[in-house]
Amino acid sequence: MDKKLILDIIGYMGSVFVLASFLMATVKKLRIINSIGSIVTIIYGFLIQAYPTVFMNACLLIINLYYLVKMFRYKEEFHIVEAKIDDGSVKFFLNKNKDDISVFFPEFSDAAKDINYTRIIYCQNKTAGLCVGKLDGKNLAIYLDYTIKEYRDYSVGKYLFAALPKEGISTIELKQKTKHHYQYLIKMGFVREGDRFIKQL
Repeated sequence: MDKKLILDIIGYMGSVFVLASFLMATVKKLRIINSIGSIVTIIYGFLIQAYPTVFMNACLLIINLYYLVKMFRYKEEFHIVEAKIDDGSVKFFLNKNKDDISVFFPEFSDAAKDINYTRIIYCQNKTAGLCVGKLDGKNLAIYLDYTIKEYRDYSVGKYLFAALPKEGISTIELKQKTKHHYQYLIKMGFVREGDRFIKQL
């Protein structure tokens, strides 16, 4: 293969990684992909002896690694707050995120008569997610388990499902159509039974 072509491929790969990093939903993923792009571009810079490019990407890599270390060391502090479906804060959150919610939970309606379980999940002072459903004894039928894009690294779900047994809940069932939610549910340990997803706590 032609040497110039190989160099071009390496250069374009670095650019693709850097550009792709800005499509990531979370800052952590952005910095990881951006770091890969910087490493590839550093190699490319050395190969073509473009040392200003090497210097700039080395600086970007150091900055990314610094913040990644802080992110991995930082322990997010979550809190679950009991609420009601008609609370102003819940209504505001649902309205603010209604378009995104409709993608994952197209059948969800906060007007459902049997809703008796609503929990707001906070990370520090920010609303990170909302869980809505029907609690019947030890069984919770979830109608909405929504997390904002910034926290879609499974941390909110892990915290929520670890906390539910403290409320006496032993089984979770998802009733909504969850085509866009499938990967998350499998990651969280749900088992598909027909058109339902079940998780034993």
